[in-house]
Amino acid sequence: MKFENVEYAVTNNVAHIEMNRPQVLNALSKRMFRDLRKALGLATEDGDARVVEITGAGKAFSAGLDIREIGGFKSPAVAKEFVYGIVKPFWDQLFKCEKPVISLVDGPAYGAGAEIALASDIVIASSESTFAFSGGRVGALCCMSGVIGPFLMNGRKLVEMNLAGIPLSADEATSYGLVNHSVPRQELIPTLEKVIREIMHVSPISNSSFKRIRKTDLSRTKLETAYRELLRTITSKDFREGSSAFLAKRAPEYYR
Repeated sequence: MKFENVEYAVTNNVAHIEMNRPQVLNALSKRMFRDLRKALGLATEDGDARVVEITGAGKAFSAGLDIREIGGFKSPAVAKEFVYGIVKPFWDQLFKCEKPVISLVDGPAYGAGAEIALASDIVIASSESTFAFSGGRVGALCCMSGVIGPFLMNGRKLVEMNLAGIPLSADEATSYGLVNHSVPRQELIPTLEKVIREIMHVSPISNSSFKRIRKTDLSRTKLETAYRELLRTITSKDFREGSSAFLAKRAPEYYR
């Protein structure tokens, strides 16, 4: 199936999903969210796909939300539709996938891009990669990091990453539990292939059952709070200031 912002193919029992907006560092537009959700749906239902790989084209995994498109909403209703009609269905589809999901990261993974990596089962990153829960830098929010991060990362570093928006190197991200394998760029694909070979030795129903157990950590109350708080931030004056500052390439003035 052809998508506008995503490349999708299944080869050797692996569903390859590539975010394909390299000219904007694979920033997550509305269309990108929709295409990712549909591609994940295909991978979930495809009997030939035993593993799902998510990566980004060009020099980045994903820079996060496309601020040029999403930086200003015409009304609260439009913002609400973005959260509940676009963002939530994407996360629902990712969490629904019972096949092993691997994020292959080479370059920046910021904001929602970092959260996609965090939500994956395994993260393989080049040593040149960086990770940041940077939504707060533009007045938005990395809401999913607060939902799933505590089960996967060192809690205090997770908090600091959100409250200060500080990026981590791939090696640092490995030490704090965000990344499984940090390797030189030339070893990315060999490492991916090695991990996939090992997964293929494990029963698919066993992997599915393990992911079902993990999914019980996802509190409905916490998810509802995450979406509500995301909506609160992107309809705030802070987001208007942060997105304006981002586009003008200046520092935001939240405390003036």
